[in-house]
Amino acid sequence: MTTTANGLAMGVCLALVMLGTACAPSARAQNHAMAQAVLQKAGDGSLFVDASTDDVAAIRHIPSGMVCDLPADGAFDFESFPQDADNHGAYCAAASNGAAATMLAVRFSTPTTLDRAFADGLAASVGAAAPRPWSGQPSDADKASPEGLPHFRIARFEATVHDEPSYLRVSMAEVGGWYLQQIVSAPIAKAAAAE
Repeated sequence: MTTTANGLAMGVCLALVMLGTACAPSARAQNHAMAQAVLQKAGDGSLFVDASTDDVAAIRHIPSGMVCDLPADGAFDFESFPQDADNHGAYCAAASNGAAATMLAVRFSTPTTLDRAFADGLAASVGAAAPRPWSGQPSDADKASPEGLPHFRIARFEATVHDEPSYLRVSMAEVGGWYLQQIVSAPIAKAAAAE
C-alpha cells in the first residue's frame, strides 16, 4: 500500500471510530431505555414512571415517591398493590450476585406509628429465621444522619437462610404518611457490601 493509501485507510478507520463513538447512546439514554423496557411490561395504568439519571436506571412510584434502582444485571420485579387492598402502596425487588433487596411503600388505612409499623414489618421480614444481632459496622450513610432527614429505624441481623449464614437488614422511615421499608439479604461474606 502507498503512503497515500495508508493515510486514507487510517482516516477512514478514524472516522468510523469517531462515528461509532458519536452514535453510541449515552449512559443516561441507556438508563432511560432500560427503565422504559421495564415500564412497558407493566402496561397502561401503571403508577410508576421513569426516574433514571446519568448514573442509574430507575423507576418511581408516583403516589409515594419511592424510587427503585434497576440492577445492571440480575432479576427485578415491581408492582402496585391492588386497588381493593386494605392499604395503598407498591413494592420493588431486585436480586443480583446472591444479594436481594425489597423496597415497600405503604400508606396504612388505619393510623399507626413508625415504631408499631417497624415492629410489624420486622416480625414479617425476619419471621422464623432465628436471627442474632449482626456484629459488623453500620454504613457511613447510616452513621451520618443530618438534621432534616425523616426519622428511621434499622435492625441488622445474622441468620441462617436456606442453610447458609446470611446478613439481614430491615429499615423503615415515614415520610408524608407513607411508610418506606427496605429489606436486604446477602451471604454473610457480602454483609459489608450489602450494608
